[in-house]
Amino acid sequence: MTTRIQTTSRGTTKVKKVTVGRPVKRIDPARTDIDNVIGVDTSGKTDGSVLVYNTSSDNFEATLTLDKQLVNGGQY
Repeated sequence: MTTRIQTTSRGTTKVKKVTVGRPVKRIDPARTDIDNVIGVDTSGKTDGSVLVYNTSSDNFEATLTLDKQLVNGGQY
């Protein structure tokens, strides 16, 4: 982390440069794939699948079945 600050005589502060971590210069979308993300199991994916967190495997898994979700549709 780099921070450079210059204070003028009037009491105002001007920030010249702030760097946090290492910036990502370029991401290649052709090399980005959900199948390669740690903690995501897409082995059961089919058309229409969604990712659901499974506590027993500690992963998000592709599934068509939603059996533990609570959906609140609001009031009409």
